[in-house]
Amino acid sequence: MESKDLIQTAKDIGEFPTLLKAAKALDLTEKYSTEGPYTIFAPVESAFEPIPDSVIDDAFEDLNYLRDIISYHIVEGKYSSEDLRKQATLTTTGGNKLRLRENEGKIFVENTPILKPDIECSNGIIHSIGDILVP
Repeated sequence: MESKDLIQTAKDIGEFPTLLKAAKALDLTEKYSTEGPYTIFAPVESAFEPIPDSVIDDAFEDLNYLRDIISYHIVEGKYSSEDLRKQATLTTTGGNKLRLRENEGKIFVENTPILKPDIECSNGIIHSIGDILVP
């Protein structure tokens, strides 16, 4: 089966509505549908639950802040979980470093374990994570 692009795949999975809303707010939908490859560490919706709605609303009103947060979840290039096991750090599209480590077979990005690795897309790969990464 032919894989779909990052945005369509994220929509089909249905676990990333806030992330997709942010991509749309930042006009990134087209970029992540057509350019690449990218590796996205995608927070599942439950990652947003502990955060007060007012804080999320504020982030959507401050697009520079929102862009900083989103870019901290995206790396240029395609890194499978096998690749991630060999990396100590990756540089995000925002220029920050993400630390990677392995513990008891699980891969951690910063201190967040990857929940579902290796979701293949036509222009990259998605790894779902249970927390929001903050630069």
